[in-house]
Amino acid sequence: MKENKKEKVPIWMYPDMVKQVDAAYPLHEISSRSEFVCKAVEFYLGFLQTESSQEYINKTTLAFLENQLGKLEARVCRQLFRMCVEQSMAAHLFASQLRFKGDGMEALRKKCVKDVKNTIGNIRFDGIYAYQHPNEYRNEC
Repeated sequence: MKENKKEKVPIWMYPDMVKQVDAAYPLHEISSRSEFVCKAVEFYLGFLQTESSQEYINKTTLAFLENQLGKLEARVCRQLFRMCVEQSMAAHLFASQLRFKGDGMEALRKKCVKDVKNTIGNIRFDGIYAYQHPNEYRNEC
């Protein structure tokens, strides 16, 4: 089986275009100028060979968006994991200092669910503090 090896091919490019390529390829996780040019040529050949250029653009746009959404999903998941760890630590710290009697825990859970639904998740610590210490804290917002 014959290997598909790259050939060295001289091409002429304007200096400004070379500068643009050199600036762009590291930003798109491409390892070299040569790989960038190969991807650009591959893209353009696909565009030219497709019967409907609109269809090709739609496919490549979809692939690009899926890639970007995948990256965003990974970042959001990492942030949510970090937040859950911090929330767990805070819950353990608070639980180690508090004592509930009877149905106090269930009542607190119901109040918290109601608060989150009513505020669409926009809860501030100062509001909770004012609720817990009505005589000590005056909300001036």
